[in-house]
Amino acid sequence: MKLGEVVAEVELRFGDKAARLKAVVDTGASRSIMSKAFSDKLDAFTPLKEPYDLRTANEGGGLRIIGYSRVGVTFQGVEVPGGAVFEVAENLRKDVDLILGRPEIDSWGIIFTPEGPKPRKVPIEFEIL
Repeated sequence: MKLGEVVAEVELRFGDKAARLKAVVDTGASRSIMSKAFSDKLDAFTPLKEPYDLRTANEGGGLRIIGYSRVGVTFQGVEVPGGAVFEVAENLRKDVDLILGRPEIDSWGIIFTPEGPKPRKVPIEFEIL
């Protein structure tokens, strides 16, 4: 897969603040993660009483999850109903602010095309099976 196929344009909103960014769409990630710096930029950070660690695939790697952010989301120009909750890591790589993992890929119906990731269906609809 080409780099352009795993990066998506996303707008996140919290209160009266909004910001656009490029998110990594990672089919191998079991969680969706936001950087602490970006969460602070939106003033959307909610701390956890008990932070925890997530192991990553790289040797010795791990992320320290210290809170979460519930934000409004527009993915590739398409509004995500109800927004999303992202876990917030204090030690996400400096050049990455948002990783969209399997939960969002599956629930938003993201497919991968030669033009990049996009929702399979517009508007995005959720199902309970």
